[in-house]
Amino acid sequence: MIKSLLSTKLSVLSLIALSTFLPFNPAKAVTFQETEVNQNEFIAVAQPYGENKYNLIVIEQIAGKNSCWSEGGSNPVNVDLLLLNFDFSGHCRRSTDANGYSIRSDGQDYGLDILLNLVEKDGNLMLIGINRRDINQPPVVVGTAQGLNGQPMKIQLNPGWRFTKRTYEGKPLGHVYFSYDSATAGNMMPSMNTNNNQEMNNSVTSPTQMPTEGKIQEIVSPDIQSQKNILKPEDISVINKKEMIRANRSQPSKYNLSQSGFERMNKR
Repeated sequence: MIKSLLSTKLSVLSLIALSTFLPFNPAKAVTFQETEVNQNEFIAVAQPYGENKYNLIVIEQIAGKNSCWSEGGSNPVNVDLLLLNFDFSGHCRRSTDANGYSIRSDGQDYGLDILLNLVEKDGNLMLIGINRRDINQPPVVVGTAQGLNGQPMKIQLNPGWRFTKRTYEGKPLGHVYFSYDSATAGNMMPSMNTNNNQEMNNSVTSPTQMPTEGKIQEIVSPDIQSQKNILKPEDISVINKKEMIRANRSQPSKYNLSQSGFERMNKR
């Protein structure tokens, strides 16, 4: 019995000693790139639901297929979600939450570090980015609806912003970027008034004001509220893994300040 226990202890000690000499390969961070897209084939829509709440939807029109939306009016431009009227598989692609869209600036992917939110301010609906790691950072204004009403509204992107798509090892993924290029925008990225910064952050971080923060929602008619599970930050690696799997299975195809909000973030 004693001999057996001694043998077991020696075996464990041997394994521990051996493990200190085994090579350790840390997990490599996944690096995503982006690819340009036809801007006319994409639209960001603020869809009303509930009471004074809005869901951000990004729709992609597949060329040569059934029209996914139509536009009308001005200030704001209202959007008729035509894809609600048919099975849009193969005709339209849509992103309805933080799984499907995020902010990218000057080549840097911010993922879930900066969350996209729709907020009402002075009779205008604004698409802003909130730095969830540093709430003292002024929200970044990505675009506005240039008005407000009770219908789905088009979000007009501010100068320097455009749609792009995420890629991995050269292969396009389904994830859509709101991509900012300081070179084309003249380094003038609009941000919210810093005097109201904390108040604004408090309002958008309230659960009833943040339908787009990781909530998985389908495109629904205004009288239907499809709420599902909340995406947790620890799920990011799972999302990235799924995107890599999809990329490997697919074939390649065809944001008034003198310093930008993202530059301030990078200096923190």
